[in-house]
Amino acid sequence: MSRVKTTIWMTAFSLAALTSAAHGDNTQAEIRRLQSELDQLKSRLGDEADSSSLNWPPLTVFGSVSVDAIYDDKDAGFDELLIPSTIPGGDTDQQNFVMSAKNSRFGFQVGEDSGPHMVFAMDLFGSLDRYELRIRDFYFENGPLRAGYGFTALLDGAAWPLTLDAQGPNSAIFARQTGVRWQGERLTLALEDPNSEVYDPTNATSAAGRRPDAIATWKQGLPAGHIKLGVVNREIGVEFADGDQQFANATGGVASAAINVSDNVKLLANGSYGQAMAHYYNDLSGFGDSGMDGYVYAGRDLQPLLAQGGYLGSQWQLNPAWTLAMVAGEVTIESDTALPAEALRRTRYGTLTAVHQYTPALSYGAELSYGLRDNQAGDRNEAPRVQFNMTYRFAHTSRPVE
Repeated sequence: MSRVKTTIWMTAFSLAALTSAAHGDNTQAEIRRLQSELDQLKSRLGDEADSSSLNWPPLTVFGSVSVDAIYDDKDAGFDELLIPSTIPGGDTDQQNFVMSAKNSRFGFQVGEDSGPHMVFAMDLFGSLDRYELRIRDFYFENGPLRAGYGFTALLDGAAWPLTLDAQGPNSAIFARQTGVRWQGERLTLALEDPNSEVYDPTNATSAAGRRPDAIATWKQGLPAGHIKLGVVNREIGVEFADGDQQFANATGGVASAAINVSDNVKLLANGSYGQAMAHYYNDLSGFGDSGMDGYVYAGRDLQPLLAQGGYLGSQWQLNPAWTLAMVAGEVTIESDTALPAEALRRTRYGTLTAVHQYTPALSYGAELSYGLRDNQAGDRNEAPRVQFNMTYRFAHTSRPVE
């Protein structure tokens, strides 16, 4: 009897053990399967993360730290910039010295020039009496297409002369505005914010616009440099207090060039002529007599004003470290007896500059500059200036780790 019971219990125990062993084997197999799937999932996630990181575009940070020491023998209007249109009338025998770091700049670019990229840049000229940020560029560019805020398509940066004065020549085409453009190898077509600047002696109007400025330029390479031609058609406008609007059509042209006379000497030139061109001039857009695109005659008659300007500059590379530069420029607004006597007639600008490139990143130099303003009535005021500058430039590109 006991043998039978023992046999029964042994049989039951053996079956239980076999079942448990079989179940344990299945559990271990399941664990191994799940671990394998988890490893595969981690591998896929890692690959996707690596692929995603490789898709991040490169980031370039650039800028400069610039300090100027400026001495004026007469009142030049603005302390940090030489803008002849702002030279005040009357007795201007007021000496002044100022140190400024407003020409320091900072910016970054996301992406490479060869592909889609975005550029953002700013300086410290947001306010003339204190340090505030001012946007210089904020645009997106992909191939021939560009859209955003920055310098007008009429600007020829390659023909810009060397000056320590952060403003540069009075007659340079320099306006910053929002626009879109298509730029090919030679031809550029652009539509830009009209931004009419009209002189109204009654102050009874505000600027109005109903279509953008249309711009076309052609840049031709030469064996010793390049030339660039541009034309702009504008429609300036004003709106009166009663809601009435008036518009006037205007067209102007620009020609610029940079020519290497020799290995060490370069000539730079720019000339422009047309109606309502004042908005594009470096000396007038947003400064001094900024309302010289047109004039509101007899309270209701809007007419564009004729303007012309140009500069001639040269650069002499004495050796790899030292550069001498000169520039002379003039802007002239049409003479009209209906214009106020104190309105702008002409400005002149000149600089003589020496710059030493101490290292690839650090430079310093000195400059003698001169500004002059003539009013419609013939009154004249001038402002000589001496300026010293030290600038440190930097640029760093960060690329994804492959």
